[in-house]
Amino acid sequence: MRLSISKSKNPTSLYVIKDIIENNKRTTKVVERLGTIKELEEKLNGQDPIEWAKKYIKELNEKEKG
Repeated sequence: MRLSISKSKNPTSLYVIKDIIENNKRTTKVVERLGTIKELEEKLNGQDPIEWAKKYIKELNEKEKG
């Protein structure tokens, strides 16, 4: 799993995505929408949302490995 940053006209959103191979073609699937940068800054009391998201995804990957 990895972090996807979707920048649009107004908000920038963060997603957890996973690479999947279907019919010998690589595609991605959104696992979880973490929220916008602004929403996360409010929730995390000033902590950097991108750094927090990277740590969160690292934890998810460790849990998935077992």
